[in-house]
Amino acid sequence: MSDTAHYRFQSDQARRLARQVTDAAVREKLLEMAEEYGRYADLIEARSTEQVPAAVTAH
Repeated sequence: MSDTAHYRFQSDQARRLARQVTDAAVREKLLEMAEEYGRYADLIEARSTEQVPAAVTAH
């Protein structure tokens, strides 16, 4: 599993748990965690799609 897939999976799991809990504070924390996992996945994805400058690849 790639890092991006891992963080997206964790985000999904946190959202699922948030829908199941009755404690509002716990639900809010789980939703915050889900958002953070999503941001990590987005960051990793953005870094992996960045272009490598031509000067670096030319030897």
